Amino acid sequence: MTSGNKVIRSTAAGLRIIMALLLFVAVPLSTGPAHAGGGAAAAAAVGTAGLQGCSATAGKALYDCVAGVLDRMSGSLNRWDPPEARSALQTAASQLRAASSKAQALSAISQCRSVFASLVKQASTGHASGLSAIVGVLSKAAQLIQSKG
Repeated sequence: MTSGNKVIRSTAAGLRIIMALLLFVAVPLSTGPAHAGGGAAAAAAVGTAGLQGCSATAGKALYDCVAGVLDRMSGSLNRWDPPEARSALQTAASQLRAASSKAQALSAISQCRSVFASLVKQASTGHASGLSAIVGVLSKAAQLIQSKG
């Protein structure tokens, strides 16, 4: 074997090691189930901020505004959040858009909150906190609808 072949082989081996390290660094470290609550916590933060913007509206405009907030919350959930969470938020948003009375709007929020309360009971400790935060946002939405709906 010539010294040129040795250099090429050692360079190729070095490049493989560098590529492996780059791939390792490029993979986000928070992609596992241990970080599953992040999506629910982020969704709760989105909901809290969104409801503040809805507080200036009333009646049907309020229902539509809250529906938009629930849609954004649904979009903030990650793949480790229970599928029922996304579905409940989307269903409540749809029902809010169709609501023509305060009672219908409150019923939509109540049904969604019930789903999340059940999910909190089933969830692991870390995940339960994010889901509980969503329950809190839904309670704020109900209070807002109760007072301005």
